[in-house]
Amino acid sequence: MLTRNIDLSITEDIFMALNENQEQLKKDMKIYAAIKFFEAGKLSLGKAAKLAELKKMEFIKLLSDHGVPVYNYPPNELEDDLISLRSRAPKKIGMI
Repeated sequence: MLTRNIDLSITEDIFMALNENQEQLKKDMKIYAAIKFFEAGKLSLGKAAKLAELKKMEFIKLLSDHGVPVYNYPPNELEDDLISLRSRAPKKIGMI
């Protein structure tokens, strides 16, 4: 698969404040970018997991650890869908 490299410059004081080696910093930046892009709806779960270089289940756990919901379902849409599903559910037959 074709990949692209992105150059990113940070000042030495920020690099020192993060107290990470360059490889760990790259990894962390991919992970945090994946979380934010997923949260913003810019990347699907699968694409965000791929950016973070994690399996989907690992990424789901990571989202949970960071308080990011896997499903972004607006409450009003959820309520509408529940009403719709209840109206289509088979009616219960009384017991004899």
